[in-house]
This record gives sequence, structure tokens and C-alpha cells, in this order.
Amino acid sequence: MTPRTSLLLCSLPRVGSFLLGELLHSTGLVGYAGEWFLWPERARLWREWGVASHDAYLDRVLEEGTSANGVFAAKVMWGHMGEFLLYARRVAGDYECDDRTAIEAMLPSPRYVWLRRTDVVAQAVSWTKAAQTNDWRGGGEEKPVAYSFEQIDWLEHQIRVWDGAWRRWFAAQGIEPLLLSYEELAADPTGTVDRVLSLLGLERPAGGPGPVSTLRRQADEVSELWIARYRAETARPVSTTNASGSARKRR
Repeated sequence: MTPRTSLLLCSLPRVGSFLLGELLHSTGLVGYAGEWFLWPERARLWREWGVASHDAYLDRVLEEGTSANGVFAAKVMWGHMGEFLLYARRVAGDYECDDRTAIEAMLPSPRYVWLRRTDVVAQAVSWTKAAQTNDWRGGGEEKPVAYSFEQIDWLEHQIRVWDGAWRRWFAAQGIEPLLLSYEELAADPTGTVDRVLSLLGLERPAGGPGPVSTLRRQADEVSELWIARYRAETARPVSTTNASGSARKRR
């Protein structure tokens, strides 16, 4: 299937992008939003598909990620935006054009969804737990986790930096994405899916089944305890020691 329209889910880890992608794909109207351009996933698929070139890989991605009605979907995290643009510029054959032009040379009629999370601390806690267990989708074997102020604190910082990077990128490229939040998605998954379908000029058949997902909620009592503990610890200055041995205050 050759795509006629493209959907790019622009996000960061732990904002519900797996969930949204699966819900959209379950309608039969949108292709599977894989992390096609993330290096570990790309290396795995190269081996699995037996492709021998970047051009062959991209052809297979467009085939695998496109629905029967011609809607291609991909998930693009800011952390692998550079790898995504390597492919786009290879297709465009232009190293001086802006990013939007390069993407449009690779993907037909791209539509952009920017999925964020309002509660950044909860996002950082979720990211910490997933990183410690290497369980990003839920349903895996339960593994021990350990509270780490430094890990949560750094990931909160990284989220805020990368959110700012997405915001500046959209502004620089003249793109107005459909802005969605994890909280909206969790509260009204069907309504959120319908908003994305509307962006694509699509709608679910009346009276048909709603979108479905196999994912389970990963937030639990441990998450709530860590969130509360981190908020309490950041409510007061935290003294650290710099390289010279003198104390400094983080906040």
C-alpha cells in the first residue's frame, strides 16, 4: 500500500504515545505508529526483515506502517528526531532545505500530533520506573524498582528541555500541531482518537466498535508514593557539593 496521508505522533517517553497509536490502529483507519527511526528498533527490524539498504528499509517501513486506506503513521520522539531527518533528507536530496520540506519529500501530506503530559513529575517518575525495569508497555514480569531522587530529577529536567525543543521546532517550521495531553487521552480515549481522525479527514463508522488497546495502566501506589516524596524533597533547597568542594543550592 502506498500512503496517501501521513500521521506523525510527536512526543516524549511516558506520555501515552503507545496507547494512542494502538487505539488509532485498532480502528483500521490508521497504520501502526511504530518507532521506525529509533536506532535499536531500526536495527532489530533490519535483521527481522532482512533488508540490505536504507532505501529498502524505508520502503518496508512505508509498507508496514500504512493502513489499507492509505494512512501511514509513525511515532517520533525528540530523542531520535535527528535519525528521522537523516532519512527525510536522503529522500529529499537537499541538505539546505528546512526540516518541513524534507519531511514532505518523504511522507505525503503529513499531519502532526503533539502529545504531551501536563504532570511532568508524574511523567518523570513513570520514565524512571520504565528505565529501571525496561518495561515500556506494561504486562511484563514485575521487577524491583528503587526510588532515586537524582534519576527522577534529571528526567524531569530532560522532559522540560525536550518539550521546549519541540515547541521551538514547530514554531520554526510553521507547523501548528494538534496538541493533546496524556491526561485527556486517559480520561477520554475514544474522544481523543476521534479528534486525531478528524485531523486526517476521517471518522469511525457510526455504530461500530470503539477503539481498543491491550495496554494496561502502569501507574500504581509506588508511583504515587514516589511523586509525593519527590515533590516534598523539591519543596525545599537541596544542598550539593560542586567540584571545588564548596556547597551550592540546587533550588
